[in-house]
Amino acid sequence: MTRFQALALSALIALLSACATPSEPRQEAASAPQPTRVPGGNLPKVDWSAERARITRALSGANDLSVITRNDGNLQLLIPGAEAFARDGVEPRPNLKATLDRISTVLNETPGTEILVIGHTDGVGSELHNMQLSIRRAEAVVEYMRVRGIALTRLQADGRGETEPFADNGTEAGRAKNRRVEMIVRPFTR
Repeated sequence: MTRFQALALSALIALLSACATPSEPRQEAASAPQPTRVPGGNLPKVDWSAERARITRALSGANDLSVITRNDGNLQLLIPGAEAFARDGVEPRPNLKATLDRISTVLNETPGTEILVIGHTDGVGSELHNMQLSIRRAEAVVEYMRVRGIALTRLQADGRGETEPFADNGTEAGRAKNRRVEMIVRPFTR
């Protein structure tokens, strides 16, 4: 190494050291708000049994939605998705929007609950494509519900792709049943 190269290398190291070590502590780093997933600690105590019955009464009886009480006591809302989205689309169609409007109105009355939105697809296309599509659809539903007043801290999105079919993917009727949106409604436990 020549003397010039050694001097240049020393100068570069000194410059990089000066850049990496701030002369003053940065104020914004200390005062930046910390994001949190859990809503504030002042959540009202939820009488889950009564709320589950209220939600079930309010949402039952329509053709565009099934309300099921699961073995763990949580609610499962099943929304048929055959006509809910355009082929390979993620924007909810008007019939799905109407269903989500009704669900959002009912669930807005219980801020002590959280909602897991799960997207499902049929078996047409690759597994990777279907997984990505189901996640994007669940995220679109979460965003729609957020705009309708459900706090984002109460919402989660997940996709299952084609991994949990209800019916045979070998028939159009079966594929139509497999395209769906599912919501799990439960009280906050954290």
